[in-house]
Amino acid sequence: MIPADNTSRFPAPARTIESGPWRLQLRGDELADIEYRGHPVLRAIRPVVRDHDWRTLAPAVEAVTFDDGGTFTLRLTVRFAGFGAEYSADLTVSFSGNDLRVTFEGTAPSDFRSNRIGLVVLHRPDDAGRDVTVSAPGGTRTESAFPADISPHQPFVDIAAMAWDRDGTAFRLEFTGDVFETEDQRNWTDASFKTYSTPLSRPYPVTVHAGDRVQQSICLTAQPAAANPGPAEQGPAEQAADAVSAEPADNVLTVRRHIQSKVPALGTSASRSAARLGVVPGLDALIVELPSDVTRASELLQPAVRQAAELGAPLDVRIAAGGGADVGPVLDLLPLGKVARLGVFSSDRHVTEPELWEELRSEAQRRGFTGTRLAGARSHFTELNRRQDVLPRDAGALTYSITPQMHATEVPHIVDSVPMQRLTARNALRIGAGKPLHIGPVTLKARFNAVSTDGAYDARTAEAMTTDPLQAEDFAAAWLLGSIAALTLPGVESVSYFEASGPRGLIADDGTPTPAFRVFEKLAALRGAGVLQVDGDVPGLVLYPVSTDAGVLLFAANLTAAPLSVAVRLEDGGAQTFDIPAWQHTTRPLG
Repeated sequence: MIPADNTSRFPAPARTIESGPWRLQLRGDELADIEYRGHPVLRAIRPVVRDHDWRTLAPAVEAVTFDDGGTFTLRLTVRFAGFGAEYSADLTVSFSGNDLRVTFEGTAPSDFRSNRIGLVVLHRPDDAGRDVTVSAPGGTRTESAFPADISPHQPFVDIAAMAWDRDGTAFRLEFTGDVFETEDQRNWTDASFKTYSTPLSRPYPVTVHAGDRVQQSICLTAQPAAANPGPAEQGPAEQAADAVSAEPADNVLTVRRHIQSKVPALGTSASRSAARLGVVPGLDALIVELPSDVTRASELLQPAVRQAAELGAPLDVRIAAGGGADVGPVLDLLPLGKVARLGVFSSDRHVTEPELWEELRSEAQRRGFTGTRLAGARSHFTELNRRQDVLPRDAGALTYSITPQMHATEVPHIVDSVPMQRLTARNALRIGAGKPLHIGPVTLKARFNAVSTDGAYDARTAEAMTTDPLQAEDFAAAWLLGSIAALTLPGVESVSYFEASGPRGLIADDGTPTPAFRVFEKLAALRGAGVLQVDGDVPGLVLYPVSTDAGVLLFAANLTAAPLSVAVRLEDGGAQTFDIPAWQHTTRPLG
């Protein structure tokens, strides 16, 4: 589900659409942040078109019209294009009292192969644990709940309708045009559960012929209960929840002296760039991913050894093998005395299969390797979650990778992935039963298509698919800080970000440090330092106070499209005001 790149990484501000009790944000083709009577209901409803390799054709809204004649109606004309395919669709959104209906009518102008076409619903991540009634096409109803832990497989299938209660209102979704099912997108750090069609149990891809049409509709209905109780009518639990979520009266965020966790060790990945690097104090390791082809592995290993020496860090070697016989020849290439960690993964299933693990264990032991042997997934948390039953119990640590753009490229979705990263880490720690985590590579875009049905990309396509223009922007530094803060948990020993240099790197090809490198370098040097507790919260603001020998050093980032001004104080000191522009970060001594 790798998306085609957008021409603008920072789109125009969303347009607020209001009709009766409904309000939503129109972001391109996405109906986002749907509210009823001021309360959140759904994360989004949007159309998607996937090609045969699960790549998402990029949408372009060509026309938007409004009709307020009786029933308020919004109409969008959307063209999807990318990867040699194109598609056209009309999206109609109708508001009528307590009903909101979205209709999709799409046509293929030419033949292409596709895995999915139609509407998807993104349910809010805070629906986790909420009861839901699922109705099948035949009318059978099943009582269930949105999963609290990240579900490895589809929690709901064979869906014609869904019903649940939220904020004193009963909501119902009805689907027509296809059979739907739900997956837990938190597996990929998306901040949503997704209900989509067509069921994955049906064969795919299918050939879509020129002129073929798809028609679907989703109707969201609200049935209000009695008026929501005011504070005087609330019970103790509701009053306590309100008290916890309320902002401090003086609107000042407070940094406590209590240490919550420690700055994890930070690493990065080898690159093909020739940029000369310098030593990064505190750097954990340099990841190098090696294929089982010995010639290609040798070509990738040589610059990685050079970069590791320049950075003053050991190697973290990840082998992608087709079978057990591939492991030994790659190990023969390695300077094992310079390798801190060693892992092996299936080149097509992306996890540490038992046969590969046994080969790595015996061959590494025979060669006298004394570092840490890693197991897990070289792709997403998804594969770790789904194949946790095959993970070796004697692994020294677990690993998995993160990218925020598996399903969507829009900046708001990239930002929303940050708290979901923490959730994947908590679930990985649960799966590993206390084994330490070495998370990474963490990259803005996917390093490869883990769900490809058509093999690997050629070199030119891979370069375009894996590189994001945001890499060199201030946004990447702010997002990096948010990610580090989210993954600062007991048990997370290290997190590896981006590549050392090049278009996906911390350092540009010409040797210029990126804004992200400035944050990375400072925090790498603070490895193991205490991270202090923060009381209060401002949406979109990241606060990361680190206790150092010289005092408290506060790292802050603004992950919103508007400037933020916030007052922060130490519990035993005065307040300081921080003014942070949109998508920027700052570092300042506190107190």
